[in-house]
Amino acid sequence: MLFRRWRNFRQPCLKRRASARWILAAMLLVSQGLSAQLSDPWADSVVVFEPGTGQSFGQDPEYFPRNVLGPPDTTATPTVGSADPNEILSLGLGGRIVLAFTDNWIIDGPGADFTVFENAFIRQFGPKQGLPFAEPARVAVSADGVHFVAFPFDSLTLEGLAGVTPTNGAADPTNPDSSGGDSFDLADVGLDTVRFVELLDVTAIIKDNPEHPYWDPTLSGFDLDAVVAVNSAPVVPTGVRRNSVPQRFTMNVYPNPVSRSRTSASLHLNLTRSGEVVLTLYNLLGRQVRPKKQMRLAAGAHRWTIPIHNLPAGVYFVRLQIDRDIVVQKLQIVP
Repeated sequence: MLFRRWRNFRQPCLKRRASARWILAAMLLVSQGLSAQLSDPWADSVVVFEPGTGQSFGQDPEYFPRNVLGPPDTTATPTVGSADPNEILSLGLGGRIVLAFTDNWIIDGPGADFTVFENAFIRQFGPKQGLPFAEPARVAVSADGVHFVAFPFDSLTLEGLAGVTPTNGAADPTNPDSSGGDSFDLADVGLDTVRFVELLDVTAIIKDNPEHPYWDPTLSGFDLDAVVAVNSAPVVPTGVRRNSVPQRFTMNVYPNPVSRSRTSASLHLNLTRSGEVVLTLYNLLGRQVRPKKQMRLAAGAHRWTIPIHNLPAGVYFVRLQIDRDIVVQKLQIVP
């Protein structure tokens, strides 16, 4: 990954400008009060993030979760992958993330139904010239956030895994024929509609096997750029968005969207076991807008108040960390 960052050092300004365009567009929609009616094809929230080992690039709140909730990096090419923390998140070796679609759901349609974008690139020299620098992840999907079905894959050819095919950032990200990335068809797992996509880093199947055709000692884990729906159906928001995380806790923010006429929103938390809890509220630019709350909570149901007075209308992120587990949910404040 350090090698990739060095190769791409000349491009960060371009990438920040591309990211800024999407931020400004989103802020404009919110200011016009239209975002509640419009849907986009990318993931809307991070349900849980369990970082792996060896890499933390893009995990700072200045970048995360914004760097995985938008479109793929528009400057990425098949020979030069993204290396901007504004665009990618390193899961680390063995890391896991679950993304939720709330304003549009992925549906089974003709051909591929969604695409996962990573910062893979094709090697231009050396004994593995022509092969991708691959740091793969296993892909699983779910309709309810509880029962996940994994796509089958081949550990030798890497077929069926994400993190293998480079991104063509100049192309339409909803067109698998030209966008690059690794695309998946819900028909392959027998589902017709899903709301959740899980990515589990499995780079170890390459890194731990020097005889593997893609082996490279510098591999450090899957780097998520974006997950984009190819076939989707818009969903009218119903107020409460339930992101299930049965392994450790469930979290809901209500009401969402919330009107500025209210003084607060409520966070409802249910822990399956005790843990050290940290709650933080960030704006769209990754700036903390309320003091951090931190305490140790016992297993069971809890309720916290999120004050929103004096905050302008816009999109915010509620970040909850319990020990090493992280959940981020989008909170929209409307006029």
